Amino acid sequence: MGNWRTVNIIGTMSADHAAKLLDLLDHGPGYDRIPWDAPYACLMFSRARPGLCGLGAWPAASMDRCGNLAERDYSVTDVAAGLDALVHAAPSMLLKVHCGGEYESDECLATISVGEGLVVAGKPEREKVNGPPDSQVAEHLVTNLRRG
Repeated sequence: MGNWRTVNIIGTMSADHAAKLLDLLDHGPGYDRIPWDAPYACLMFSRARPGLCGLGAWPAASMDRCGNLAERDYSVTDVAAGLDALVHAAPSMLLKVHCGGEYESDECLATISVGEGLVVAGKPEREKVNGPPDSQVAEHLVTNLRRG
């Protein structure tokens, strides 16, 4: 199917910074608004048409989100670069991002730590990443069906 990468984003940020990232990262109902060359493109989402197994609208004051990155073939380095670009817009981010392997492998390859304006990719802090919960997949499906 393709080289999808599953990530778990766990942490906090201020409500103001979460709102700022929601506006920045939501590419709308189509793919024409994605700045593919932006370093944070891998962390984008659509609230209008979320991918069934995608992260969805992950920025929040408190979050524990699981899902696939916005598109295929993104690496752990791409995720770290995306977070590094976003930490300037949302310096209150305190996150752990556990990155799975290629093709939705649940083996955790790396953990990216974000805090105090710094982004550091390091060794995995857990053995496995979680896939999106069934409730999240169902919520994304309902959102897409209601869209018409």
